Amino acid sequence: MRICVFGAGALGSALGGMLAGEHEVTLIGRKTHVSAIMRSGLRLTGKVNLTSHPKAYASIGRLSPPDVLIITTKAYDTAGAIDACRGWTTADTKVLTLQNGIGNLEMLRGWKGSRAFGGTTSMGTALVSPGVIRVAGLGMAVIGSDLDEEGAQTIASAFSSCGIPVRLEQELDREIWEKLIVSSCINPITAVLRITNGKLLESAAISRLLEGVVEECVDVARAHDVRLQKCSLMSRIRAVAEDTAVNRSSMLQDIERGRRTEIAQINGMVCKLGSAKGIPTPLNKALAAMVGALEAAPPEKG
Repeated sequence: MRICVFGAGALGSALGGMLAGEHEVTLIGRKTHVSAIMRSGLRLTGKVNLTSHPKAYASIGRLSPPDVLIITTKAYDTAGAIDACRGWTTADTKVLTLQNGIGNLEMLRGWKGSRAFGGTTSMGTALVSPGVIRVAGLGMAVIGSDLDEEGAQTIASAFSSCGIPVRLEQELDREIWEKLIVSSCINPITAVLRITNGKLLESAAISRLLEGVVEECVDVARAHDVRLQKCSLMSRIRAVAEDTAVNRSSMLQDIERGRRTEIAQINGMVCKLGSAKGIPTPLNKALAAMVGALEAAPPEKG
């Protein structure tokens, strides 16, 4: 199967590196990263130890269209990814989003209809250096089968054949909300406190903060007809933090590198959706404001 990962940062590269064991994989990413991959291969370390040799480019150019296009760009770049790929893919190309936040799938379905698949993953990854990715935890990939079960199964089979844990999910809205809430807790708190994911489990004060953020998110989700359980979400957050204990969240990595974060698409989206229904979200607002301040500050030297 021909698979293209568009937006191949740490997560996309890790997925592409594993998929390259059984499939023809092309990565589209930053120039320095893809140049290193083309020169020396893509090396995965940590929970996965392998070197693969996917094709890697900084742009689509004249590449042949893929059977499956996986979008792993930042959520704020979804529209740009669609514009870049619109005239390249075929009517049969399946497009899967594994991005953070809410709204990505809606944009993709506006483009590809039932050939667009929603998904989530809790895989923990970090860019060590160009061409080298550390996988802190494999997690679970979830692919929505709500519109096209056969197509979703085709993608899931590609994942499982390469050792990527995966399952199908009919109730995709619920899964996307759960992933949003996990991200709303782990990403901004680790970014503000400058700690690894595992450190979230070592403080009673942080645990109380996590519970407060989850409670706000659950109230907002319920107002939008998605019913979630606070206890199960707290268990999931703790499990993700434990499985990726040594990992620095993607938001923390963005802050450290002076890059734009996805705070507007994560906690900011919870606040926006809460405001639309009259649900107060003070903790989410505070986290969004703090991350926004860090994002606006010049990156630290040294």
